[in-house]
Amino acid sequence: MSYKISDSVAMRMIQIFQEAVIFGIDGADLLRQVRLVEDPKEEGTLTLDSEYVKLVAEMHEKSLAEAAKKQAEAEITRDLLI
Repeated sequence: MSYKISDSVAMRMIQIFQEAVIFGIDGADLLRQVRLVEDPKEEGTLTLDSEYVKLVAEMHEKSLAEAAKKQAEAEITRDLLI
């Protein structure tokens, strides 16, 4: 049987490429973490596993929190230098 990928899978692959470029990490590692399941609404279509989607959301929240922390630290340093 052959499968096609859902739009969510295609978008995640694009997102993985962007994350690899932005964070300077190996995109292959991110691709290996992807978990797919057959879409119950569309036979023969693979979609992202719901637990994987939650994991990605948590990873993004953590990255945003780290970025906000670094930005605040940079602003404090800048204020001290002025």
